[in-house]
Amino acid sequence: MRTLIDETIGSRNLLQRTLRIRGHGEFVTPPASEEVLYLVEGSAWLSSDQEGGGNPLWPGTAVLVPPGRGYALSSTGPEQVTVVSILAPPPGSGLQDRGAMARSIGMAHEDQAEAIPAGGDRSFKVLIDPSRGSRLVTQFVGFIERGRAPLHHHDYEEAIYVLGGTGTAHVGEESEPVRPGSSIFLPPGTPHCLENTGDEVLKLLGVFSPPGSPAAKRQPG
Repeated sequence: MRTLIDETIGSRNLLQRTLRIRGHGEFVTPPASEEVLYLVEGSAWLSSDQEGGGNPLWPGTAVLVPPGRGYALSSTGPEQVTVVSILAPPPGSGLQDRGAMARSIGMAHEDQAEAIPAGGDRSFKVLIDPSRGSRLVTQFVGFIERGRAPLHHHDYEEAIYVLGGTGTAHVGEESEPVRPGSSIFLPPGTPHCLENTGDEVLKLLGVFSPPGSPAAKRQPG
């Protein structure tokens, strides 16, 4: 397990980490946090300590895990399983009341989600949001075919993980190259944009809190 975004870089609402599994791994979502998962590579079987049966996971599968729920991921193929996890809020923050959160595991699949245009050569697919039981986050995948969007900012806190392609993250007055595995944290109100500088689609996994629409943005000034 590797932590990528937490309070040490200013995040109040989100903790981003990667889970890498060969064989079998067991986890417990903290009692006051929602957890959203996204399977990046490999294939796995998800089982829960409070629900019978289980569910297969493959790349592009998203999962909402309720507070306090134990779950296990078992690899079903030869490849390492890589999962991006977000906890909201981070353990110990005491920002939310567990009782109002989801009580059962929810799932979505990227290949079954609607692609929503976001202007120019950009689009996104919403995977987990309040319509699937989340109270604290929206999880989506975004696609930038070429070029860059104008600088903009959001009212929410956002954690991004690059799934594919190469590009540049313009955040405030700084610009940094990004590639698969890069992680980007955006505090509320931070001017930013992502630019595709490669030949492939720049594909991003985004999670933000509080929940809303990935299309909601403000221009600086």
